[in-house]
Amino acid sequence: MTQRKYYAVLAGDIIKSSRLSPRQLESVRSLLIRTVDTASGWKRGLVKGKPEFFRGDAWQLLLTDPSMAMRVAILIRATLLARGLADSRVAIGLGEVEHIFSKRVSLSTGQAFILAGGALDDMTRYSSMTVEIPASAGPLSEWLSVAAHLCDSLIGQWTGRQAEMVRAAIDPSEPDYERIGRSLKPAISKQAAAKGLSGANWHAIREAIRLFEGTSWKAVLQPGYPDNQKRLSYSRQPKKVVPAQTTKKG
Repeated sequence: MTQRKYYAVLAGDIIKSSRLSPRQLESVRSLLIRTVDTASGWKRGLVKGKPEFFRGDAWQLLLTDPSMAMRVAILIRATLLARGLADSRVAIGLGEVEHIFSKRVSLSTGQAFILAGGALDDMTRYSSMTVEIPASAGPLSEWLSVAAHLCDSLIGQWTGRQAEMVRAAIDPSEPDYERIGRSLKPAISKQAAAKGLSGANWHAIREAIRLFEGTSWKAVLQPGYPDNQKRLSYSRQPKKVVPAQTTKKG
């Protein structure tokens, strides 16, 4: 039996790109490419091929590890917002990929591409980030997009400086405040870095990323997941609720 392999496809477009000059739009594209290069250094073979651009402001990216998708998506947005030129909508699709064309990822086919493209097309003006997984995943397929929307609501409140701090903090090595502060230009103290990241609600977003990366996507994305979920191991078991006893009055 052929072992199923799952991927993440990130599909996005630059927000309000019509307001950018051709030179500014090219700068945004170049920045996005360099950002993907940064993500490539997080894990060997993480990025398959190169990010591709369509219609001037739309782009697409293929990741070999679904668990890294949210971290990469937020890195892209944090980098763009830190530069101050633009932001991007991002739709993450997780699923199987049938054929991969490394030289031109857009020619690849499969479930993950369909889910990401459809999610981007269906995205409303109320959110700029979402996650789409197969409906076979049951309730998880419903609330996962809501979690992405909540993260997006926090991202939308960032200042450029806060976005720069998150860009430094989001590295998988999870640098401490002192290292984050030194990496900024101009450099700041660890106390200032801690305060800035707190204002950016980084801790809540970090927890969402950690949970996303800790999910067994191989189990979740396979057909029949809800019926097989007992095979998954959880680090925390829900507490058993014991109903309170009612005392009868005489």
